[in-house]
Amino acid sequence: MVMRSNETGALAQGAVMTWAGNVVVMAGPSGVRAVEIPRWSETRSEAPPDLGAITFYEGGDADALGHLRQALGELDEYFRGARQEFTVALDPQGTAFYRAAWVAVACVPFGESRAYAEIARAIGSPTAIRAVGAANGANPVAPFVPCHRIVGSDGRLTGYGPGLPLKARLLAMEGAIPHDADSYDVWADDLRARNGGITPALGIRGASLYCAPGCARSRARWAFPPRIFASAAAAQEAGYLPCPLCGG
Repeated sequence: MVMRSNETGALAQGAVMTWAGNVVVMAGPSGVRAVEIPRWSETRSEAPPDLGAITFYEGGDADALGHLRQALGELDEYFRGARQEFTVALDPQGTAFYRAAWVAVACVPFGESRAYAEIARAIGSPTAIRAVGAANGANPVAPFVPCHRIVGSDGRLTGYGPGLPLKARLLAMEGAIPHDADSYDVWADDLRARNGGITPALGIRGASLYCAPGCARSRARWAFPPRIFASAAAAQEAGYLPCPLCGG
């Protein structure tokens, strides 16, 4: 992610139609300034007839239009499942603390999640958990800064403007959680494949334990994003202990 310094200038505005609805983007000369995602429900049509349609609404200079075009194209690819990383320049407006938090959130990898406390530690302010939550809630450029990947200390999904159903759907699309309880085993197989065929360790937030995929404890918490580690050793290094049910 490229995070530019705050800069004023004429904004270019456009939108791209995705399965989550019409996503509006505003960009200035230094990058994307704001994104508006409509509130989403599980009953929304999965495939609107104009899926992928891009509309340009108004103005901006050549630089702003260039950032806008790139942003709309990357969003289209992301919602289609064809993009895992964004490269468009970003120019969100906020305090120095907010911008530091947004940079840390943008570093959370596709298919993973972090707790608010982990972001606070990452920016050197371990006691500023509520302030990190406020910064996450004020993020103006989701999903380029993927605030949907930030969860509560026990793994619960909290605080997402377009709605928690969309937050859960994005996490499932990225592979951070199964789509539903019945798809847990398929999800666990995908995790192993993503980890080079090696069984990962699943950190259970709130319990400070790590499980092997398939453990009854992990399966019962399928809707709560675990901290995904490449190995049991990595989970232990992060302070997690072996699950007494599966041994990790």
